[in-house]
Amino acid sequence: MTDSTFAQEQSDPPPNIVMIIADDLGYGDLGCYGQKLIATPNIDRLAEQGTRFTQAYAGGPVCTSSRSVLMTGLHGGHTPARDNVPHYPTYLDDHDQTVAEVLRGAGYRCGGVGKWSLGDAGTAGAATRQGFDQWVGYLNQDHAHYYYTEYLDRGEGRIELPGNPIARHTYSHDVLTDHALSFMTDARQQPFFLYVAYTLPHFSSKTEDRDGLAVPSTAPYSDRDWPDKAKKYAAMVHRLDEGVGQIADRIDELGIAENTLLIFSSDNGGHATVWDRFDTNGPLRGYKRDLTEGGIRVPFIARWPGKIPAATVSDEVIAFADMMPTFAKIADQKTPADLDGVSVLDVMLGQQRTAKRDHLYWDYGHCRRFYDQAVRQGDWKAIRLGKEKGAIQLYNLKNDVGESEDVAADHPEIVAALARIMDNATTPHPRYPVGQRYQGGPIWRAENQHASLVDLPSVSRPGQGAHLQSEFVFHPDNRPTPQCHSSTLVETPSGLVAAWFGGTNEPALDNVIWVARQVDGRWQEPLQVADGSEGESEEHRVGNPVLFQTNEGPLLLFYKVVDPKVGRASHWWGMLMTSDDHGATWSKPRRIGIDEKLGPGNPNLIGPVKNKPVQLADGTIVCPSSTEHDGWRVHFEISRDLGKTWTVIGPINDAANFNAIQPSLLVHPENQLQVLCRSKEGVIAQSWSQDGGKTWAPITATTLPNPNSGTDAVTLADGRQLLVYNHTIKRGPFPAARTMLNVALSDDGKKWEPVLTLERERGSEFSYPAVIQTSDGNIHLTYTWKRQSIRHVVLDPERL
Repeated sequence: MTDSTFAQEQSDPPPNIVMIIADDLGYGDLGCYGQKLIATPNIDRLAEQGTRFTQAYAGGPVCTSSRSVLMTGLHGGHTPARDNVPHYPTYLDDHDQTVAEVLRGAGYRCGGVGKWSLGDAGTAGAATRQGFDQWVGYLNQDHAHYYYTEYLDRGEGRIELPGNPIARHTYSHDVLTDHALSFMTDARQQPFFLYVAYTLPHFSSKTEDRDGLAVPSTAPYSDRDWPDKAKKYAAMVHRLDEGVGQIADRIDELGIAENTLLIFSSDNGGHATVWDRFDTNGPLRGYKRDLTEGGIRVPFIARWPGKIPAATVSDEVIAFADMMPTFAKIADQKTPADLDGVSVLDVMLGQQRTAKRDHLYWDYGHCRRFYDQAVRQGDWKAIRLGKEKGAIQLYNLKNDVGESEDVAADHPEIVAALARIMDNATTPHPRYPVGQRYQGGPIWRAENQHASLVDLPSVSRPGQGAHLQSEFVFHPDNRPTPQCHSSTLVETPSGLVAAWFGGTNEPALDNVIWVARQVDGRWQEPLQVADGSEGESEEHRVGNPVLFQTNEGPLLLFYKVVDPKVGRASHWWGMLMTSDDHGATWSKPRRIGIDEKLGPGNPNLIGPVKNKPVQLADGTIVCPSSTEHDGWRVHFEISRDLGKTWTVIGPINDAANFNAIQPSLLVHPENQLQVLCRSKEGVIAQSWSQDGGKTWAPITATTLPNPNSGTDAVTLADGRQLLVYNHTIKRGPFPAARTMLNVALSDDGKKWEPVLTLERERGSEFSYPAVIQTSDGNIHLTYTWKRQSIRHVVLDPERL
């Protein structure tokens, strides 16, 4: 039987498909592939019952790209997700088609467990928005580094595992297996597709285990004379094998084995840190992240009693991209157009291959230091390494599976032909600009489950270390309004000036802009300077004042006004007033203006939306700003005449990858600028400019959490970067949301270290900081204190 006649001869109902993918399991880690020290009896039994392929290839040398190839049938030059970095909330969009969507169209019930990697909850790429009826595990691949996680994703909800990172009562692999077994039991009356994306034996976070190999026990290898790290890895492979055995046994117990295609493979090659005596990749050279065979050739076993020959070894070349057309053929579905994969159903069935392919293609490192490419055509394998400035290596895999002899010099015509394939194999993608190194960090981090997993400083007190002083701008018992929020701070030639808005509550029409000056070290009584009615026929709501002292010019006060009939920040406009006497008196406010670049939904100029501008050496004022009427988008408003006229740079993001607002500007050497932003994605977002702010890189994640709350940052005189922020998530156990306020430092704007905890109190709010460094070198910051006052804190940077 060939696959051309399979659809007519297959049983009714269509066969079930179960695909199990291990994570970072090497080609040589299984007994049936030559492993001598780690026993894998269950997976070896599958090889005895089916066909073991010796030339099977993953979609890429790392997790995300490989899984994207598997799901879409497109190789690494075409698939939506092409590397583990940059980090995006989603990699798949509504127009992308997955294996699950194809099978669902044939009436299959589709379930998945484990590491998805292609879209977080709330995005178009979430598994249950890409054809799966249910998913249990990790939507975000960085979350999958935690085997003792505090929660697992279930659809776009959660299975809560409170206290698990500390109590370690639940090992996630066991949960994944349980849900896989339950899915098959529940779905057995109809054709089903089960995708088991196990996380074993991928390394864990070192917060869970010092070797990065978290496992409940080293059994059955505890008594071996091996390093502890080796015992842990072997135990991980053992637990993986047990899970595979349970799935195979359940298929047999349900009586559906003869109508179920069961596949086992790995997402890429083994890791370089695996104990060398295990010989994780067997005869192959290289490891995960390499385009040599050790990075991309993987174990692949297919079992289907009565259909796939038992106890058979095949040297046919197959690849992850082939699964989409193969499964479509099995389900008698039309194969999606323009795939890179071909059906290998006939090969699985032990028949002569009918679908021909010209070549296989992989690449890696688009936004890393070096970009590499590889092509296999027949027995020839070419590798182009970025670190070798594009020089191409050539190997004959028929004679040299270990790629030990580069024969490029002997076959220039083959090298030239494979080079042409590399040159044309990739469709450029704006998310993966080759040569532009990624400077961001993971979107998901341990802090997203609980702040206790991070060693944060205890709450500091005035007089302790760098914390010199803490005071109220006005005492809460003598506050001018019931609530206040969003302070701003500036140093003038005659002292500090602070401003904020206050009224009954944040949305109230009675909010006004208040200003207080510090004279001889004491804060004076706050004065009302604007209420939103200026220039309007009726009262308007005001918000988010920003003070800025120009070089040898007036003190500027920006603030926002919104029509009460709309009442949302998405429709506000910016106002500007000036003071020539350091905030004692103020000019009449005026609208800043409009710019059509901000979009028809709200073309109003905002000025600095929350945080202070930067004035360049030529006098240009750069205001970090953002809008909310077309998603959360960041832009910059530029004035070269002290606010009389304005131009706009941006928006620099389209809100598809990050919803970011309220940027802070930081200055780095060599004309580099950086913005740090509040985001909806649970992290502080960032963007970098290499040309002084003329152009900006895509917005990416930093390593710091953000509970969707305002932050502020400043470049210190010594070149360090200081950030004031809430080191929390929006929802979760205390401390969460705005109940804790923190200070972090960085030497380069990339690696941040929390150095102070300013506030931490259950049920309270400490938020919307403003921070400056004054002429005496001290750091001054203000923030909202329980909505009852504005707290002013002074820090000594030399003691941070």
